[in-house]
Amino acid sequence: MSRRLWTGCGVMLVLLLGGCGNPDQQLRDAAAQAAREAASDVGTAALAVEQLRASRVWPQAAGQLVADAEKGVERAVGSFAAQQPSTDASRRVYADVTRALGDAQQAVTATRIALGNDDLAAAARELGVLRRTGVELSRIAASSG
Repeated sequence: MSRRLWTGCGVMLVLLLGGCGNPDQQLRDAAAQAAREAASDVGTAALAVEQLRASRVWPQAAGQLVADAEKGVERAVGSFAAQQPSTDASRRVYADVTRALGDAQQAVTATRIALGNDDLAAAARELGVLRRTGVELSRIAASSG
């Protein structure tokens, strides 16, 4: 009977320890998730501006899409900001991801403001920044996850 008890304890220990991941890996997973979410929202903002430029969407609809994308980026930024890097490697990842998320937030916000002011030219100027930021976030998502 005691052998079964020890085997059961061993199985429980393995299961419990399996749930406790490496802190660096947990941060990389959070980075990948935040980057994927933000990249999607940045892509939505860019697509809204492209469609508005091509007269395929109403200005109000494009503005709403970008406003919703901005909220999504803000959620990704807030979620990742709550992470606690504990090693030099994780602090570097944290700094890189935080910078990229900040760039995304700034670009989407600038696009929302431009559309809110009916300044399609200014929104169009943000397209390059949105695209570059989207590529960077996609790279982070692929390398971190």
